[in-house]
Amino acid sequence: NHVGFFQKLFPVFQKYVTKGYVSEELSGQRVAAVVADPDFNQSGAYYSWGNRQKEGREAFIQEVSNEAEDDAKAEKLWELSAKLVGLKTPALV
Repeated sequence: NHVGFFQKLFPVFQKYVTKGYVSEELSGQRVAAVVADPDFNQSGAYYSWGNRQKEGREAFIQEVSNEAEDDAKAEKLWELSAKLVGLKTPALV
């Protein structure tokens, strides 16, 4: 089982290689803000804090690639993911 190894390695990789590590506490604060703060009122938006380790970093709406908005690719990904975990589910509509 590689889960334990991944749980230890991934945060180190995120912090020192991608510079994308965010603590559980900070992640929770950001989720709470997106849910409750009226500044985050745009439906369907993806919010980012850019360089995630800098204190006081302001959030902004992250543009999404055309691939991320491709419904056919999303359905294919869903079906493949379901198959990989043994989930029997009808195709997306």
